[in-house]
Amino acid sequence: MFKITKADLAKKTDAQLAALFQQAALGLSAAKCNLAAAQSLLAMIRTERANRRPSP
Repeated sequence: MFKITKADLAKKTDAQLAALFQQAALGLSAAKCNLAAAQSLLAMIRTERANRRPSP
């Protein structure tokens, strides 16, 4: 799967995060063997994208 840290995600653009999320989601459905790692990556990407949104 992917080995990505929070710092790696912080350096990516919004478009790169969206593409990575898409890849991870597709990989999750294609190979169930590394389910925990894929779910962790998706959660990290969601958190990073949420941190970039302006506060209400």
